[in-house]
Amino acid sequence: MDILNEEVVRAIRGERSEYRPVHLTSAVVKNSNPLDVFDALKPKNVYIADLDAITGKGNNFDVIEKLAKKCELIADCGFKSIEEVKELSFTPVLGSETFDLRQVEDEHYVSLDVRDGFLDASNSFASVDEAVEWLNSFRLRGVIVLSLRRVGTLCPDFELIERVVSISSNPVLVGGGISSIEDIEKLKAMGCHGILISTAVHSGLIPADVLK
Repeated sequence: MDILNEEVVRAIRGERSEYRPVHLTSAVVKNSNPLDVFDALKPKNVYIADLDAITGKGNNFDVIEKLAKKCELIADCGFKSIEEVKELSFTPVLGSETFDLRQVEDEHYVSLDVRDGFLDASNSFASVDEAVEWLNSFRLRGVIVLSLRRVGTLCPDFELIERVVSISSNPVLVGGGISSIEDIEKLKAMGCHGILISTAVHSGLIPADVLK
């Protein structure tokens, strides 16, 4: 779920100004209230990008905390320091767009955010590959490869994903462009531990039952 102004929005190519409430194009939900979207889909696991927090325009912690009581939930809320993720009621994701990866500690999820190149708040890594090698020094719960330009396109960046999987000693999850059960099977065979899907479910290309 990408949440903006307390609504689930459909993300497209990382162009946040173009995001619109998901129900306007969804085949499976009738409104964009996060709790109603959850109840309609009943997923076992949920990843949330709090776009208000990531862009520094508030946050959606109230609804995230409510959803965290219903499922296994991880959330990227634009965290900038390790102190911000202490004692949360949900599992944080440290996104490279806002978080200095040099502050990473064991047992966290890290999102490697890629738009037109690697988004690196630390200004320390020349590429995703270098960041992955650095993260190999830690025992993480997972490294998420998030290809923002592929979000909503139904076309994953298999080349990037395969490269990260070959380098990483931590579990790798991927998001951006997954379009079908076949994509999921291919990514699993490549060694991915988890997959973020949204557009394909709302478009009716992947059955909502898969989320359960």
